[in-house]
Amino acid sequence: MLERMIRKYYDEIFLYCYHHVGSRTVAEDLCQDTFVSFIEHYEEYRHIGKAKNYLYTIAGNKCKDFYRKKVPVPMDELPEQGTGECLEELVVIRQMVSALPEELREAVMLRYFQNLKYVDIASILKISLSMAKYRVKKGVEQLSEMEGGTYGTKRKREKN
Repeated sequence: MLERMIRKYYDEIFLYCYHHVGSRTVAEDLCQDTFVSFIEHYEEYRHIGKAKNYLYTIAGNKCKDFYRKKVPVPMDELPEQGTGECLEELVVIRQMVSALPEELREAVMLRYFQNLKYVDIASILKISLSMAKYRVKKGVEQLSEMEGGTYGTKRKREKN
């Protein structure tokens, strides 16, 4: 049972951690820590809701713990495929999302990087459905403002 769950959700949890920290090595460690914690506390899990949401909750806490330790995260682990322009866009997007306040960043990452439904986001973040929708909307608004601000201005100058 546990082995099947790990196979089923490992890639999703890994991507979630990777989007948080931007480092493949650190994301692998956080992902493994997530599943170790899940296995250690499996008996305590009351099977209320989806196990997947429980894994996201654990992974989110692992990522928050990582940042509390203030360990620098290398930004040099970018995908090898794609053009330089695509990689530059990826770095800009990562910087913009990481600049969002934590509660908005979490909601945006779960919605757009993990493609989760609002109801699952609400469950993972332990907030109401309407609050999950609000945080995603507010995060997107702030990203749009950033796009038009510092980052957008730089990109407009480069295109001219």
